[in-house]
Amino acid sequence: MNVLFAVTWMVLGMQDDPIETYTQLSRKALDRAGLTKVVDDQGSVYWTGGGKDAPALVLLHGVNDQAGTWAGVVPSLATEYRLIVPDLAGHGESEPKTGIITYTLVLERLHSIIAKETTGKVIIAGNSMGGWIGTLYALDHPYKVARLVLEDSSGMAWPLTAPLFPKDREEARAMMRAVNGPADKTPDAVLDAFLARKDLPMSRFMMPDIVQHLLDMRLPKLSVPVTLIWGRDDGVLPLAYAEALQKAIAGSELRIIDGAAHIPHRQQPEKFVRCLKATC
Repeated sequence: MNVLFAVTWMVLGMQDDPIETYTQLSRKALDRAGLTKVVDDQGSVYWTGGGKDAPALVLLHGVNDQAGTWAGVVPSLATEYRLIVPDLAGHGESEPKTGIITYTLVLERLHSIIAKETTGKVIIAGNSMGGWIGTLYALDHPYKVARLVLEDSSGMAWPLTAPLFPKDREEARAMMRAVNGPADKTPDAVLDAFLARKDLPMSRFMMPDIVQHLLDMRLPKLSVPVTLIWGRDDGVLPLAYAEALQKAIAGSELRIIDGAAHIPHRQQPEKFVRCLKATC
């Protein structure tokens, strides 16, 4: 795991609310990188900036995450792309703050943001659930997507071995090892802060809606270029899943990042940027 990432978690473990501290620091980093925060008329929050006439790149975070997760790669990407970095519906500061979140709502809000920000095609890069959402968007709006980058992306039916709804510290530790890699040293204070949260967006998605939007039967219909970027140590969706996903998407290519697990852009930001730019 990236040393800076590990040190960051260690320092955050000393805070009263380490998860909220990380969230606020990461979002401020987007501001410092020169991006502009936008709140639209539907209550969606997103950041935009970078090269005005450069290719548009949409960065989609995973479930329970928020736009600030991309802070480590935004400075590098902003030199070559026009960035659009949303809090997906029901995440971060984006509405709805309470109640059920549906995939249809997330996709509608995403489409509204993209339509406001550009009339041309976009590149979509999504981590975990963000990749799932990006894939659904590319299936629904292929004319809007120039390229799809799936980073440890979910969406297919697959038996999960990591406890995504941990009930105690040991299960939370196992979850963090799956997400961050087997050498994860997340402090107990961070684990306890996660266990104390009662507002996780993941709990607001309903199983029938999740099943309805599974990608297994739809992947052969993808008509846009697809690149898979995967952390070698992903314990949530292992390399076997990545290989199955690649096989299901004709013409896709798989790039593996050593020293990363489920969130390579945060754990190995420089390697992730190289892979996104097709130079790794």
